[in-house]
Amino acid sequence: MFRNASKKIERKSGFTIVELLIVVVVIGILAAIVIVAYSGITKSAQQTAITAELRQWEKLFEIYKAKNGSYPQPAASNPGSSGGPGTSAQGGYCLGTGFPQASGTGYCHVVSSTSSWRVAESTGAYLLSQLSTVGTPPTNSTKYVYSGVTGPLLWYITPTMYRLYTTYPGGTTCPAGMTNGYGDANRQDCFIVLDYS
Repeated sequence: MFRNASKKIERKSGFTIVELLIVVVVIGILAAIVIVAYSGITKSAQQTAITAELRQWEKLFEIYKAKNGSYPQPAASNPGSSGGPGTSAQGGYCLGTGFPQASGTGYCHVVSSTSSWRVAESTGAYLLSQLSTVGTPPTNSTKYVYSGVTGPLLWYITPTMYRLYTTYPGGTTCPAGMTNGYGDANRQDCFIVLDYS
């Protein structure tokens, strides 16, 4: 009789299948919440890092202007049309390093492999050497890349209009002090206009 009683106690001390299923479902729900929260935090951290870097570039350009009386000029004599090293740059210059590679070349802007609007990482080398005289440019930074478009990028639109561009995930609102550029469901370009006053 004592043996049967102890067997009943042992059986009652375990979990039923229903209880185990409830625990598994609760753990799954908690895991899903954590994953969603983590991805939101990661996206926010990435956007903050991208914004901070573009602000660093802006400060370097402003310090250079304060010390030298004007913004650094690209190597080309007519940046608005020739784009510096390579006519396909169309006035665009990569800022920094660590851009995505295509056939062994880093690009900050590649619309497609046959596009005429391709800006190689090397286009910014001369500007980096000029900016290095007043501070340390950011290198190999956080980047959001969609379809070969990323940032940061300096675009000489006219001899008196320079813009610092960067790219965020689609649906991002450009931070204060930045202007909306091209945007779609996958990417949002934002830029800072350098002050000529």
